[in-house]
Parts: sequence; structure tokens; C-alpha cells
Amino acid sequence: MSGLRALVAAVFAVALSAGNAGAAVRAEQIREETAPALLIGGPDAIGGVGDWYLANEIVEVVVDDPARRFSKNNHGGRIVDVGLRDRRGEDQFAELFPLLNLDQRVDLRFDQIRAEIDPGGAWARLVVTGSRGPGAIARGSRFARYFDLLVPDAAQIADVRIETEYAVFPGEPWVRITTSIRNDGDRPAPIFAYADVLMRGGRSMRSWVANTLAPERSRGFEHTSFDRTNILGSGAAMASFTHVSVPGVAQFPAIAYALYSPERTALGLPSYGVTSEHVTVINAFLGDRGGQEVGTLRLLRATRGELGPGETWSYPRRLLVTGRDDVASTTDVIFPALGVTDGKSGIRGRIAPVEERAVIEVRSRAGIPVTSIASSTQGPEAGRFHAVLAPGEYTLVLRAAQRPERRLDVTVTPGAISEIPMQSLEALGSLRFEPAFADAGPGRVIVTGIPPTPDPVFGAELLDFRIDGARAGSGSETRELHFVGGPSDPLRVPLASGRYRLVATRGLEFTLDSAEVTIADAEVRVEPFQLARVIGLQGIASADFHVHAEASDDSAMPNAARLASFVAEGLDVIVSTDHDHLGSFGPALAALGLGGRIRVIQGVEATSSTPSAQAPWTLGHSNAWPIAYQATAHRKGAPPTQDRTLAELYSQLRSVYGARVVQLNHPLGKHRGQDDDQAYLTHLDDAGHAVDPELPLEAAPNDALLIRAPDGHTRAIDFDAIELMNGDSHDMFLQVRELWYALLRQGLRRTATANSDTHGPDEIAGYPRNYVYIASAGEAWDTAGFDAAIREGRLFGTTGPLIAEFTVNGARMGDDVTAPAGRAVVELSVAAAPWVSVDEVRLLANGEVVRRWRELPSGASPPTMRLRERVELALERDAFLTVEAGAPLEIDLAAWQASHPGDYASAVAPGFIPTAFTNPIWVDVDADGRFAAPGLPPRALRAGDALLALPLALGAMGIVWWRRRAKLARAS
Repeated sequence: MSGLRALVAAVFAVALSAGNAGAAVRAEQIREETAPALLIGGPDAIGGVGDWYLANEIVEVVVDDPARRFSKNNHGGRIVDVGLRDRRGEDQFAELFPLLNLDQRVDLRFDQIRAEIDPGGAWARLVVTGSRGPGAIARGSRFARYFDLLVPDAAQIADVRIETEYAVFPGEPWVRITTSIRNDGDRPAPIFAYADVLMRGGRSMRSWVANTLAPERSRGFEHTSFDRTNILGSGAAMASFTHVSVPGVAQFPAIAYALYSPERTALGLPSYGVTSEHVTVINAFLGDRGGQEVGTLRLLRATRGELGPGETWSYPRRLLVTGRDDVASTTDVIFPALGVTDGKSGIRGRIAPVEERAVIEVRSRAGIPVTSIASSTQGPEAGRFHAVLAPGEYTLVLRAAQRPERRLDVTVTPGAISEIPMQSLEALGSLRFEPAFADAGPGRVIVTGIPPTPDPVFGAELLDFRIDGARAGSGSETRELHFVGGPSDPLRVPLASGRYRLVATRGLEFTLDSAEVTIADAEVRVEPFQLARVIGLQGIASADFHVHAEASDDSAMPNAARLASFVAEGLDVIVSTDHDHLGSFGPALAALGLGGRIRVIQGVEATSSTPSAQAPWTLGHSNAWPIAYQATAHRKGAPPTQDRTLAELYSQLRSVYGARVVQLNHPLGKHRGQDDDQAYLTHLDDAGHAVDPELPLEAAPNDALLIRAPDGHTRAIDFDAIELMNGDSHDMFLQVRELWYALLRQGLRRTATANSDTHGPDEIAGYPRNYVYIASAGEAWDTAGFDAAIREGRLFGTTGPLIAEFTVNGARMGDDVTAPAGRAVVELSVAAAPWVSVDEVRLLANGEVVRRWRELPSGASPPTMRLRERVELALERDAFLTVEAGAPLEIDLAAWQASHPGDYASAVAPGFIPTAFTNPIWVDVDADGRFAAPGLPPRALRAGDALLALPLALGAMGIVWWRRRAKLARAS
């Protein structure tokens, strides 16, 4: 076969190889009996019984039923799963959801869907419509809404009707999508833009954005950040483009997706949009006359656009699916369709060794990104790469794991395939582990380069995806190796030449071990690491209640890899909390042979990111468990999160889904004072204001937390647990700590927790973590008892120090205890592994420090027990007691790292500060059988209060003066 014929065959291999699936087009609702045949499957597959299936002989998609109420919209009717019909289990498509007027507060209100098939088999389609016009979610004051350029009054758009058609035709490897917006009213409707939002997730797939109409505006994998809450201020970030390509991640079955519109491109009309770590917005303006510039002024002008009476605007585009995991598999189809090339010219080459994956970015000689190719690593095409290109001069940037970039210039001539000389990759050395640990147990090994050797990158993406010039968090890249003590452990790890330091850890109860190695181009055997347990806590389980893996739309970490990361860190229990989706860890547990080494509790992160009439500022994120996994249900049985208040969600989680624990996640966000739709307490249901910890719950805006759901008793404040620690954000910890103590002082017993919220392998599993008192030694595991212990506050959270003992008059965390005559005897022990610093220990009553210890053992090898104290307190009234240990509260990360060099900060837990906290022991001083909450302290006078106090004081003085004058007048 000639080179040209081979290339053409490769381009259309998907279409030619799919004949085994049958040629029939299909459009139908998925039923229980058809679900096994129609559900696509894969790490991001969320469709289920009741959703809708559409396919030809090549591609297949699932559109969720309009009745779905999840996360990104208050309705369904969106493409949620996409695959190739001759395969199963490859879906990596999160979802494609609509955005009207560039704001999620304009609700399309889709509520109908129909399936249609041409009797002759020429096409099949699903048509999604709304029986009403779009809705507008009011937010803020009437004055503020008057100046809101994006969200019209609902009455102004009541006569608008929107319809989206998803259609397939035989032989096409794409789905045709057409959205029509029609104004049936007698006055102009302020609808000016329609967008598709391609949800990818921060540590999942990457978006490649390019423009064939104006190639110099192509961005490839380099993007500019934008503020999603202020899209009008994001003009500088907005790009014009003709297509978006999204290759699947390498750790899952190969697939790629792309969105483009040949019809618009033929008219000289690009799309406009922005790309973040999580999404790409692909927008079209209704009154668009073309042009490549966007900018803030054009955006402002665009907001004045309207759809006239009787007018219809139509927006056609295509969703392409290919069976390779690179951009080039999509541009091989897109470039001919957009008139860039006739498909007869391009490049072809080989990589050696063939099992090594390489990514070749193709740029013009001026540096403009054109496409990106990944070499095949398996089958007859192993080691080969190819791409369709227009004739011209190009530079290839070749990237392979742990090798320097390589650049080659190539000329593509009309009608010919340019052969690239064989690219032989530099030889690597390797690390050999036989076994990694002397006791053949689990552990984590962190590999760092000794300067000038750089840190290695295991699981390299090779895409160089950047936001504002900085590499984004990865779904595969790490410098860590995880061992579970089984056959799945890495025995031989390729590594570039250089000098490296290896640090081995197994969690907070063990010592560290380390080694230095020099790698040339040969194998180096690593002597097994010796890790000794130095702390043993009885009747306690280490646990993380916030864990993401492949089922989350923002994580591409396979379940087996996620499990390995936690086993390596010595965790006993994890709660699986994927976003609005239930992941199944059973197969991964069996494949790794972990048996009873780690327990996985099935939970969910109920995620609200779209305003609704009930919650104009969203519901934030909450974890709930256990939630039953249902193999054929939509999102595997996850609860809906939209069109309800947080109180209603909590009521539903318990009464309908059987959750025993509900946890409010990252409730105040990472930065103080910042409104964050992921952090519920920064805005509340409909108050639009952050909770104020200095005010009682009965005062506005806090009283929004007390509004009851229709069940008559559940309130938004009725979570069981609150995430005091989330990942490495010390500022978040300080904020939530202040709020938590305010709740406790008002008598609300809410368990404080500490969780990693891990998504990718570059986030450390089990930092922070919880230690839950579950049973006496020898008692059998009881999941219901474990959950009860969490609700009762029988746990402490930590990023290093361990609370070995904390009792008050013999009672432990979560207990109520009496203190005759106010005498409270506190017995306290704080332990830490030698590599964990403990600078101080604090004993608190009602959130206020009553004892502080700072003269603690330190140095290169401090003793395990840092503090053991017996303290007698004289309490005047009921009080709750807690303990905190680690760094001083006021320390910042940079200052702490500068004063504490060592493996904790540089290798084991970079970005963290050693900190531990306990949940309270409740002391009943007057022995009346109940705990009398101390209440909030007097509120400190703040700047805003002072400004208000002056006129109030003057007014009060005026009233006193007036009354005195009146009294004198009567007396006279």
C-alpha cells in the first residue's frame, strides 16, 4: 500500500472498522432490559435507565432525560456519554451543557424530548425542547438587577422557544447538533448568545483550541484564566476559534472528541470562548457578523443584541469521535472539512523504542500551534505517528517521558506524505525494587532530583497544557511511587540519568527512610527501605472522608491507582465521594488483592454549581454516605442536587438515599471574604451574604440556615460534620475553625473533620486525615458504628501530630461528663513521628486557650511522645474542651518552612503545616444532666459597626435631649 493510501486508511479507520456493530441507526429511551446493550460504560459514563440513546454504526451518545437535576443545569437534555459503537467502556466525556447569554442564571428549562428515526434508516435524532420560555433567576437587589447586562427579566424572554436536535447519519463519525432559538412574541427578546460548555475537569482531559480562519489566533494547549463570575470582564481571555479538540487521557482506553462547525467556518464565522482547567466555553453570538477580535468592548456591545419578533436563529455544529487519544485524530477529519487541506498531504514517522509514548506538537515555523500527535504504543501501529496537514513549513516539538524536548523542521509538499526520520529516544536508566520495603509491606516513595538533576515526572502527559503560562494540575503526573505490597507494585521504574534522593513513608505512625542513587543508563537496585512503627493507637481507624477518582468529572485517576495511594499511606478507611456520581471500587480492590487492607465506603459529593430559584447562589458541595450503588441507574444512583434548597437536599439524602453522615465541604472557600459557589457559607441559599461567626444563628444573614425544609424539621445547618481541614489550605482551616467554635458555643454539636479532597496523583492521599475511635481491641468492624462515631465527634484530625490521649475526668471525645465542684482533670498526650514537628500544644475551653505548652522536644531526632500532661481546671460553668497541636496558629507557610527544613516540608507533605485538632469533650459543671451552651462572646466593634454607631449614638442623644426639653416644658 502506498504512503498516501495508508494515511487515508488511518484517517477513516474508525468508520471502516465499525461495520461489526451493525449499520442500523437508533434513537430510543434506555429501559432496564436494554440498558446492558445501550449503556456505553467507561470512567465518566453517567447515563442510565430513563436516559436516551442515539447511534449510527460508528458513534453512540447518551442524552440525559430533561427531568434530571444535576450540578450544571436545572434540567437535562445534554450529551453526557459519548463512545464508539464497536467498543465498550471508553467514555471519557463528562458532559456538554448549554449556556444562554453567557450566564447560568438564564435557565433554558428543557422539559421534553422525543426520539425519531427515518423509516428508511437515513437518520435518527433526539430533539430536546422546552414547553415554556427560558427562565431568569433573580439575584441581588432590584437596582442591581436593572444593571445586569446578562440576565433579562423573565417576562422579556417568555415567548422564546429553544430546541436542540442531536442527529446521526450512516457513515459519519460525528453527531450533528443544531440549536434553534425562535422568538414567538411580538417584541424583541434580549437573547444575544448561546454557548456549549464542554466539561472536562481540572485533572482530566485537556482542550486544544485552534482557528483555521485566523491561524495566528490559535492557542493550542495554552490558555488565559478568566473569572467565571464576571464573564464581561474576561474579554482578554476570550479567544476566537474554529474547533476544539479534546484527547482522552492515556491511562484509559483511547478516544478523542472535537467540536467544530463547517457551516459557520464557511461563512467566515468563528466561535468565541474561554478555557479553564475545568471547562471550555464555545460561544456564538446571535447577531454575529464575523471578525476575530473579541475584547471587553465587543462583549459589551454584544450584550445589546436581541432576537426580533418572529425571528429564528440556528446554530449547527458537530461532535466528532475518534478512536485515538490525540488531537491529530480529530484534525485529520476537521482540516479537510474546513477546507484547510484536501487530505492528501501530511507527515508520518516512527518512534523507537515502540513501547514508549511520544507526543509531537506541530507548529508553523512562526510558532503557531497546528495539531498534536501521539505515537501508538500497541498493535501493528506501535511506534508510528501520522497527521494530515496542509502544504507548508512546520516545526515538530517532540516530547517523551524524562527526555529533553526535541525539535525538527519539516516541509510538507502538495499531495505528498513527508517521511520523518526515525526518532530514537535517549536511553533511560531505571530503579529496581525487589521488594521496595524490607517487610514487603505498603508505602510511598517520593523521588526528588538532587540539583542540578530535576525532579522526575512519572505518568507524564506530554501535552504542556498551561493556564497563564503555568502548568495546570495533572491527572497523571507525579513524582511519587505507590506500593501496596502485592504483584501490582512497580518493580522497575525508568528514570533519566542523574542523582536522586528517595524518601519512603507509610503514614504518620511510622519512621521515614531514605536513599540516594545515581542513575546512568543502567538499572540500579534500591535496597529495601526499613520503616518502623513508632506510634500505635488502639481501637482507632485512620480515615479520609473526601476522596475522588475516575468517576469524578474532574479526576482521571483510575480507581486502582487511587486505592494504591491510600494503602501506601496507611489509611484504614476511605469514603468514595465522586461528584454527583458513584464509583465502583470492588473490581479494583479485587484486582489489587487488597482484601481487608482498606475499606471503601460508598458515598457521593453532592455538587451544586448552578443557581436555581430556590438557591440563587448555589448549594455548594456536601458529602453524604453511605449511598447505594445502582449499576444501571443514572449516575449509578447519585442524588439530584438542583432546584432545591440545601435543607431539602439534606432531607432527601437521609430519607430517600439512606445517608447516615452528611458533611458540609470546604464551607468558606480558600480565601477569606471571597464569594465561592463551591463554598456554601460564603453566600447561603438565597441570602447572598456570607455567614457571620460573630453573630448568633438567629440574626441575619445567619438565620437563613434555620429555614426548614418541607419535611418540617431539616435545616441547612443540620449537617453532621463540617470540613475543618481540606487539603493544604491553612487559611481555610483558620476560617472554618473560627466558625466551628462559634457553632459549638451556641450548642450546635457538629463534628469537625480533616480530609484530603484528592483528585489527582499530585495531591497527597490522606493529608489531612481523621483518626476515628471505633471500638475496643478485638471487636468486629461495624460500618454503622463507624458512622455513629463520626456523628458523635469521636475523632481528631491532623496533618502530622497525633493525639495519643485526651480525656476529661475519664471521658473521651464526644462524651458528656460531669465535673463536681467544677473540677475537670485533663489527661493529655501528644505524639509524633520523629520527622513531624510539634511547636506547641493548646488546651482550649469554649474555643479559648486556657493552657499552652511551647517548650517541647525538638531537634534532629526528637522522642515520639512530645507532651504528656495532667492538668486540673477549675470551671465555673459548663464548657467544652478541645486540644490543638502543631504549629502556632498565626504562622504562615513560607515562614514555617524556612524555620523547619526537613523531609516533612520538602518531600513528604510539601505545602502543609503540621496541625492537629480534637473534637470536644462536653463538661457538665452543675451536674444538671444537660450541657448549657456558653453562647457567643460580646461582638468586637468593627470598622463598619463604628460608622453605624456614631449616627445611632447621636440619634439617641437627640432623643434624650428632646425628652428632657419636653419634660422641662411641661414642668413650666
